[in-house]
Amino acid sequence: CALPIWYILSLAALLSAIFVFTSCLNSDNEVTTYYGDTAITSFSVGTLKYYKHTTSSKGKDSVYQTTLSCSGYKFYIDQAKREIYNPDSLPYGIDGKKVLCSVSSKNSGSIVIKSLTSDTLAYYSSTDSVNFSTPREFRVYNQEGTAYRAYKVHVNVHKEVADSFNWDATSAVNENIAALSVMKGVAVNSQIFLMGNNGGVAKLFATSQNSITGWSELTPDIAMSTDAYKSLIVKGDYIYTYNNGSVIKSKDGKSWETVSNEPLTRLVGSTTTKLYALSVSGIKSSVDDGSTWTVDVMDDALTLLPTDNVNMLSFASLVNDNTNNLVLVGNRDASYSTDAYAMVWGKVEENATGSENQPWAYYNITDDNKYPAPRLTNLQAVKYGDAIMAFGGSGLGASTETAFSKFYMSYDKGITWQSDSLMSLPIGFKCASSSFALVADNNSCVWLICGGSGQIWKGHINQVNWKKD
Repeated sequence: CALPIWYILSLAALLSAIFVFTSCLNSDNEVTTYYGDTAITSFSVGTLKYYKHTTSSKGKDSVYQTTLSCSGYKFYIDQAKREIYNPDSLPYGIDGKKVLCSVSSKNSGSIVIKSLTSDTLAYYSSTDSVNFSTPREFRVYNQEGTAYRAYKVHVNVHKEVADSFNWDATSAVNENIAALSVMKGVAVNSQIFLMGNNGGVAKLFATSQNSITGWSELTPDIAMSTDAYKSLIVKGDYIYTYNNGSVIKSKDGKSWETVSNEPLTRLVGSTTTKLYALSVSGIKSSVDDGSTWTVDVMDDALTLLPTDNVNMLSFASLVNDNTNNLVLVGNRDASYSTDAYAMVWGKVEENATGSENQPWAYYNITDDNKYPAPRLTNLQAVKYGDAIMAFGGSGLGASTETAFSKFYMSYDKGITWQSDSLMSLPIGFKCASSSFALVADNNSCVWLICGGSGQIWKGHINQVNWKKD
């Protein structure tokens, strides 16, 4: 049983005194020094019990116990706040009630652990497991026994399976959305905006990102063309579109401002510094939020540019400041009847002072690429986590893909596109092949909005949705 701390420290002082006395009898040159300061200097965990889920070949679920080495998970020690924690949580299934940990202290301070149910203290031992289902108090006493430092230790364990996807359905069908023959959606700030056509009339709807049932119809203060939905994009706090020869923007979808009258085909996307659009001259960009435009340098033939279902994604470079990796993906028009794959282009956007203007380049499909982007009806692509997620209806041209049969993920900025078995269609899913929208919101959730049925679905991959502090 655990001994009171005053007894432990008194016994330690007595033993130390005997040791000093004995040392003085044996030698006049030996001196024992006691340090008044101490701290916990390292904390780690080792191989832990792990409950793993598995599915048999017959589809039967089961859980079995094994072990998992967790020594690679780093623990931070905040000496100012006196907290110890792992910012990257241990995997789901780790038994947090039985954790072997290794703890070191400065100047060989004595480490003790406070009981979960009382003020009793017990010596820490690296061979005894500790219940970390709740944060624990560790103390380290100096050698003199005159002071201690107390730390709150958190061993964080994920409460969800990382690779798991779940859909949530609306409680009712939205008839206004069901009536849209074409549509496109975007997320900005705390809202989802959806633009499309109903019987040749442009329509615009919005809802909070926290409400899949709260859709309301908006009435813009200018007349919208039936092609305006194709150019619906976001930059900063504004939604933009290209309407009747003008670049326009709005914060609320009701009040619109004309930015410029530029000869464009459509807007395709943005980064933190630029807007991008298609034109008869190729790809154009604007550094002043759409007021003026210049033609970008193209390394390949303009005939390889997508003209339908165009999506542009931007990824901040992991190695260079003020740099973005851009991906443009979409389909060529119906006259290219032999196309089986989507057209994918890329560009490195450098914005640092003195940097070069890099050209756009077409991603040619080589013989060793077994996973090119499929050419799908109403191909939709969104940035999701560190990847691109794509979805679409039936195959176009030479593509033989079945409508809505797969979700595709690209983890290499558009070069390869592999079907993701983690994601499946919601139960009861119904959608018109040419009328749906795929939207990734600011809360790391994916929205699937369906014309024809009016269904709205929202879901997420757990590990993408986890907050990173």
